[in-house]
Amino acid sequence: MSQRFLRKSQMGLFDFFSRRANGNDPPGLVPRCDHYTFAHVVLRDAAFANPTHCMTSLASSDAGQYVAELWIELSSTCEQQQKPVEITPDDILIHKLRVGPFPCTLLEMPSPQFANEVFFVAIVLTVDMTNQSQNLSADSIRYLTLENGEPHDEEVHTVFGEWTADGSHISHGSGPYPELGEFVSRITDLIAQRNLT
Repeated sequence: MSQRFLRKSQMGLFDFFSRRANGNDPPGLVPRCDHYTFAHVVLRDAAFANPTHCMTSLASSDAGQYVAELWIELSSTCEQQQKPVEITPDDILIHKLRVGPFPCTLLEMPSPQFANEVFFVAIVLTVDMTNQSQNLSADSIRYLTLENGEPHDEEVHTVFGEWTADGSHISHGSGPYPELGEFVSRITDLIAQRNLT
């Protein structure tokens, strides 16, 4: 991952946390640095910077080691923000599956406690894996999240989100109940819609 790309992401993260910290948000609306940073910054940057390495590493038997390497960056970022790191790489479950014809790695995060933390991250490689001549680029993946929404009378409210290679965050509206099968179903529908257009 280039240092320029990393610095840009960290600057955006610092800005996010300083705005939230200086605002009038109730404590329950400010996400934890470790939970937010891993899903929305560190893993996202790794996926878009080198889709092949990220996907093959997460799908391998050494996936835990790869996540641990990303954790070094996460710890450094939260330390700069003077925020604690309370979760560990072992707290993240990795599922390997297919979304239609495409390989997908789905990471199940520890239960969110605050808004903007995620239940799941899905990285879908949207290429024909039988075509060995294809070059994988940042446009070859979809980076999808199921986020904890603002509290609504203590009911679970989720937001179905997506990050793009240029760093834009897209909301696909309200998400499904935070259960693995329901999230996979929603991802499958979204990917199928894109392939029909």
